[in-house]
Amino acid sequence: MSDTKPEIISFGSDMTLRWPCRAGDFLLWLGYDNMFAKPESIKIRDFWEMREGYHATITNRLEDLPPWFRLHPTEVCGSFVYKMLPKVEKGDYPDAPMQGPNLWRLNCGDRLAWVGAARPDRRSVDGILAILDCHSCALAIGEAYWESVESFAGFGAPSTEEMKPENARRCQAALAAVKKLGQPREWMDAWMLG
Repeated sequence: MSDTKPEIISFGSDMTLRWPCRAGDFLLWLGYDNMFAKPESIKIRDFWEMREGYHATITNRLEDLPPWFRLHPTEVCGSFVYKMLPKVEKGDYPDAPMQGPNLWRLNCGDRLAWVGAARPDRRSVDGILAILDCHSCALAIGEAYWESVESFAGFGAPSTEEMKPENARRCQAALAAVKKLGQPREWMDAWMLG
């Protein structure tokens, strides 16, 4: 690993990021089981192998959620309760929280690593394009042009049985960099926006 540190983004409330990805990029969702866990016990909760034309939106703003995504009343707190109240009174909400292969509910305390090769508009340090340090809950939405239900269902799935060595090195460097961040200072047991 080099002495240069990758970009660390502190993700707080009322934020939205959009990451344009390329073929060969990976997003790693990392987190701890509890707030007292040791830094080395961090787990990779999931990963997406991105393809050309894929992008990821990370947000905790109601206004920036995709129009097709609907929150369940158990997923909101604070001022979002009042914003969602008219929908609740009409019964206009899903029966359960929406799920999908392209949705991650990032908890306060989780980390998200974006790995891939450098590009003209973004430097890469040891294959790490950025690390998101979640100080607030957020929704990560993987987006693309899906030609079929099968391509949607397979969003982010590995393209090969074995990861290429350069991609494995990048992911290992991201895991090591996230461990160096140590334990999160903020923590939530339940995922809620607001």
